[in-house]
Amino acid sequence: MSTDNKKRVVIIGGGYAGVSLMHKLKNNDNCEITLIDKSQKHLLQTHIHKYLSGHYNKEDITFNHEKYCKENNIDFLCDEVCNINYKENYVLTRENKLVHYDYLVVATGSISIFPRQIENIIEYTKDIKNIDNLDFYRDKFFKLLDSEPQNRNIVVVGGGVSGLQIACEYAQKIKDKNLKSSQIKVTLVEGMDTVLPGMNPYLIKKSTQRCKDLGIEIVTNLFASKINADSIELSNKQEIQYDMLLFVIGAIGNDIQNNDDRVQVNQRHQLIVDKYYRVKPYDNVFAIGDIVQAMDIKTESFQAPTAQAARMQAELTAKNILNDMDDKKLIQNNISNKGILIDLGGSSCAIGRLFNINLWGKPALWFKKLIYSLHTQKFN
Repeated sequence: MSTDNKKRVVIIGGGYAGVSLMHKLKNNDNCEITLIDKSQKHLLQTHIHKYLSGHYNKEDITFNHEKYCKENNIDFLCDEVCNINYKENYVLTRENKLVHYDYLVVATGSISIFPRQIENIIEYTKDIKNIDNLDFYRDKFFKLLDSEPQNRNIVVVGGGVSGLQIACEYAQKIKDKNLKSSQIKVTLVEGMDTVLPGMNPYLIKKSTQRCKDLGIEIVTNLFASKINADSIELSNKQEIQYDMLLFVIGAIGNDIQNNDDRVQVNQRHQLIVDKYYRVKPYDNVFAIGDIVQAMDIKTESFQAPTAQAARMQAELTAKNILNDMDDKKLIQNNISNKGILIDLGGSSCAIGRLFNINLWGKPALWFKKLIYSLHTQKFN
């Protein structure tokens, strides 16, 4: 393909899916790549808990989009896409910039859920997916540690992977400071009947025991109904006092406005794609990451929105974009979840299941660190 026939690949979103796709395409001479993201930085959301507790610095969980793109001859536009015109092959940004594409990849990720039926939730909560909000919670935690703690309580609402990791990381830091749970306690609230709802019993059992060992109080089968300035009310009218409150109860797709009623979106605001991750009916538009509803080929259920899935989807999509440029056959979705790794605080405590093998302690933590290193190598 000659230089004049280079194809412009526009990627919307610089999360795990977007940066992984850039990394796979950056050395191909047939592509002109443009990344559009409203943030200057890529955030490693799987390691937020490490930053909140002070274990990691900002540089360990964020990487500069502009620097990476400049070093790899990629155009970077720090802006927010507000509309996609699929028929005319262009996107429109908040700053009224019109960007044409030959191939478009929607990798806008997800946004945290804050149900409006929970009274005062917007007033008293912040989205931990926002980098500035991470600073707010980190500073508040350390001020709490350095105060004269007595009967203080950190409440984490949401007992999934993110909520569990944050709760354990905080509790471990409190333990390292030789503070007792009577001085600063961590409470984990989950609306279902157990932490890690829907996951493997081994993971549930190990994580529950870990919470017990760290003095974390687990409250299950109760939902938040109202938030006050210093307390949270549950669905049974029980009230829990807090000095610090975090909501981590799930996410929905971060979809973008368009005027094409043929583009299908599910109830979780995720784009429905075909077996090649294309947004039908457009053969030159792909979607990957948390914004996608896609099938796990082994379980025949929807893929969980994880960093692991995002990276695998990006690799497959990179191959398919290049195949399409060369008029070659596209590769069907061949992705299946390999497992999960969960950090439970401390230098040697993690759990996981990889290829249906249970992992505990240092082996699980080693694999988690390995995956972290492999991803961060893209930016080094």
